[in-house]
Amino acid sequence: MNLLVKPTHWAATAIALTLLAFGFNTLFPDFVILRANLLVFGFIIGLSGFSIACAQRLHGKTSDGTLALTTFGLSLSLLITTNSMDASWDSLILASSVFTAVSFFVGIFVLLPLLAKKTTAICFVLFHFASIITAVTSIEPPNAPASWLATNLWAYYFRHYLTFAYLNNAYHFYSPEPGPPVLLWSKIQYEDGTFRWFKIPNRTESPIQMHYQRMLSVTESTNVASSHSPENWEEKLQRRNLAGLANQPQITPLNRSMSQSYMFKEPADYSKRMLASYALYLTKKFAHPSDKPNINIDNIKIYRVTHSIITPTDMSRGESALDPTLYYPYFMGSFDKNGNLIDPNDAFLYFLLPITRNANPNEPSVLNHSLNIHAGDVKIVPEKEGSNP
Repeated sequence: MNLLVKPTHWAATAIALTLLAFGFNTLFPDFVILRANLLVFGFIIGLSGFSIACAQRLHGKTSDGTLALTTFGLSLSLLITTNSMDASWDSLILASSVFTAVSFFVGIFVLLPLLAKKTTAICFVLFHFASIITAVTSIEPPNAPASWLATNLWAYYFRHYLTFAYLNNAYHFYSPEPGPPVLLWSKIQYEDGTFRWFKIPNRTESPIQMHYQRMLSVTESTNVASSHSPENWEEKLQRRNLAGLANQPQITPLNRSMSQSYMFKEPADYSKRMLASYALYLTKKFAHPSDKPNINIDNIKIYRVTHSIITPTDMSRGESALDPTLYYPYFMGSFDKNGNLIDPNDAFLYFLLPITRNANPNEPSVLNHSLNIHAGDVKIVPEKEGSNP
């Protein structure tokens, strides 16, 4: 048999390359590019060997033992890869760790007798769908308690798997009633005073509906709320309202009769990291205006916007589901070109910027658009010379 079609040789080569990368990581940590290339080639070669072994086993040209040995070789190369990365490569380390565990499990699975393989596969399918059922039924329906059995199964057995597979949020979101979606609206300001808005998800820019739905997962990652109550709440609220009144035009003050959780939504540390990462992504994607490559980004203002779902009563009256007053924007901060929060003490940070209708019934279409005012899109029109005050 040609050496190139022996999958174990591919696996051995992958192990050798990753061991070489591990040595560079230990002895010459500054050779990052060389080490990264060795890890990439090692992964590709190991995966190629596994693919060749699967194809040969499918056509009866090799044994289960060879396939398992190749798979274990891939698992070993991935384990070495995981330990050859810098600690800052956290996402790659996580992915490599998962691939290591999966390939090791596949190697064991290949060696099992046929009955054991069928039993294992059936048990996994049952576990998967049982976890989904608990994700749906562990949420309290309207005016009724959640199932005790489903809640405990979810909490003690299925919760970690659902979180890892990112199935928990999706089934919680749609059970028993879908909650309001979260959007991200970002104003990218350039040094020459020009700007552009970038909003996700965006139906007009989504090629298919599924793309739009998947983009909601990105925005939902910024919606994990902090479990801590803000310190000096009264002082913080007063600073926000005074800053709104001092702004020109004025930004609508928040009424103290509103609940604190409605007026102020500070994200958890995880969501703060996601926001910083998203800001950094925007600086790469929109580094310069399309027609001015020499102009850099000055700052990026990010707003997390909750889109409230229209009620059946309002819809029956002919109101639009896209009415501006159904959007509740919260200022998530202004970020620099490196994705760093510029002012963590900003008076408006994490506060609601309400969009309301004019109180004058004769002008129902006029909006008090606090978001646009805060973003700087609404300016005071200077009085014409000689006009009456």
